[in-house]
Amino acid sequence: MKINNIILHNFGSYEGTTPFETKPFEDRNIVLIGGKNGAGKTTLFTAIRVCLYGYKSMGYKNLNSFYIKSIIKLINNTAKITRPVISFVKLSVNINNGQGEDCFELTRKWELEESLIETFSIQKNGFSLNEEEIADFEKYIISLIPPELFNLYFFDGEKIADFFLDEGGSSRIKDAFLTLCGYDTFDIMRKNFKRISTDVAASSTTLNEYWEINEKVLSNETTYSDLTSKLALCIDSIADLESTLDSLEKEYYQKGGTTEEELKKRVSSLKEETKKRETFNSLLRKWANDVVPFIMLEKQINELKGQIERENSGLKYTYFCEVINTKKIKSLIRDKVKEIEKEAFSLFGSKEKPILNLSIEQSSVLLNQINSILSFEKEKISKCKKAIKQSLNLSNKLRKEIDSSNITSVKEYMKKRAELFEEKSTLLVQRVELEKQIVEQKEILDELKQSLSSTKARLESDLKSKSINDISARAIVMLDKLQTTLYNKQISRVEDYFRKEINLLMRKKHFIDDIHIDERFNTHIYRTDDLSKEKLLDALFSNTENQLSILWGNKAIKKLYSLSKADTYLDAINYFKNKTFTNISLPIEIDKSSLSNGEKQIFIMALYHSLIQLCNHNLPFVIDTPFARIDKEHRNNISKNFFSKLNGQIFILSTDEEINNYHVKMLEKKIAATYMLENKDDKRTVVIQNSYFGA
Repeated sequence: MKINNIILHNFGSYEGTTPFETKPFEDRNIVLIGGKNGAGKTTLFTAIRVCLYGYKSMGYKNLNSFYIKSIIKLINNTAKITRPVISFVKLSVNINNGQGEDCFELTRKWELEESLIETFSIQKNGFSLNEEEIADFEKYIISLIPPELFNLYFFDGEKIADFFLDEGGSSRIKDAFLTLCGYDTFDIMRKNFKRISTDVAASSTTLNEYWEINEKVLSNETTYSDLTSKLALCIDSIADLESTLDSLEKEYYQKGGTTEEELKKRVSSLKEETKKRETFNSLLRKWANDVVPFIMLEKQINELKGQIERENSGLKYTYFCEVINTKKIKSLIRDKVKEIEKEAFSLFGSKEKPILNLSIEQSSVLLNQINSILSFEKEKISKCKKAIKQSLNLSNKLRKEIDSSNITSVKEYMKKRAELFEEKSTLLVQRVELEKQIVEQKEILDELKQSLSSTKARLESDLKSKSINDISARAIVMLDKLQTTLYNKQISRVEDYFRKEINLLMRKKHFIDDIHIDERFNTHIYRTDDLSKEKLLDALFSNTENQLSILWGNKAIKKLYSLSKADTYLDAINYFKNKTFTNISLPIEIDKSSLSNGEKQIFIMALYHSLIQLCNHNLPFVIDTPFARIDKEHRNNISKNFFSKLNGQIFILSTDEEINNYHVKMLEKKIAATYMLENKDDKRTVVIQNSYFGA
């Protein structure tokens, strides 16, 4: 399918009639349409969709009031001043009929007076189609690009990541996959076979049992997938809350916020410092009164000490002589008195006359005071002064903290903090409960799958041994086998495409090393990480098998079992505990929510291109905001390896900040036409052909 031209009349900001010639030629399949924000790019994007699909383009099942209101808003405001007003979008498309090409001219027209009237007309090779033929054509167009594929072929760079990653993304991927491969008929066939088999008397009870168990498996797989998604969301929410708590605390303290307890602690510390300085100052005053003046007279003090000691010594001699000259003592030592006196004089006596004439008691007190003065450590004064200075500095710091403390918002902060902790606590409980439910659901699912397998074997045996002539029963068994084989084959193709695409689009190495699309069409992406023995054992001992499976993914757990040849998780732990190794490479599953917006976009574009390659039809793409979320470093890769390699006609609606002149030169050999959209002051879009931001 190729679009030859587009004509807009009084549609959106396109006042009057505005034509776009878009017919591709040779290998030139890109139509590049530039314009700044608000110039009319998205209006053109909408016009193409509405012309082809009418109310279906907006997700409605019939022509209703919501669709009518949307169309009225899309009719040019200036044109609406005069009633009745006519607005239309016309597309000329070529469609291959197997032997050649037919030219169809599609016109979706609206007439607005009191109410809105919509008409849809088609000309095929110059001849008008009747209502029945138009209805058949609409069905054909829907079969080419059904609603499940709208967001793939009408590609909005701002929303494409949400299409794949938001809740229900796996279902949308499945629908797109089945439609692109033409496998959406399997469900229809299965329902018909089931209806027929229930009406046939020859149907065995085994077949009914097979149907029931199969339905339970599908239902439980959905439940298991939902629980796993909820757990992943719960873990992400806990991480977000922890981040919010950290940010809240940092912001609060940066603004001087403090708790009442911390403020009281600072005030108490300030009082302690004041008391400490008072103690030091008291010591300094005491030393100033009792010690410092005498330290200044140290020489005289030493002389006084010597004088006192000499006089004390003389007193000792005098007292000694008095003792030995008593009658009783003298009679005992007789003629030794003079000799003893002489010896005592040599030890204690002095010819110096006493000046102070202190008693022994007085001199003892005075000597104690003198010794105390002379033994005083002068460094104590400088240490004490230094301690006072340090205390003053600390007090100043505490005063500033107290003055800058914002206790007015403490209640608000504590309330918000308590709410976040309560929310986190609820999520932690929810996480434990979900992990428990997942384990239980996994056991139920494993039992059901085992039961389904054995029932299927009995059904096949039934069909052979009893020669049951229930064609529908045989068809069901065959259909399941065929579907599994075909699904696996095509999914394998998508995975192979993706591995090549992601390496072409992503600049850095080991961004994503592998991908797996499971039977529920959930996408799992992996990066190969080298883990040390210490890190591996820490993870094994700190988590249960189920917890580690959530953290690292099932693929990593399977590899651990494969390497250890273990039957149980404990056996695997013991194996790696006793195994000598430095590092081990494991495929760790990447949490897609942890990717940056740009990384998500590149991942989605690689997956998108991989899926699109399954389509056997040559269909046009309309791409709005092509480089949404993509950084400058990766735009060259996208231009070279994405836009240039899409099969089919491509309409790129871009600003100059996305597709710039450098990218235009890169795509030059693929560009069939260029247009510039300019929105004048009167909000009317003017189209300039063969122009693109000065290129």
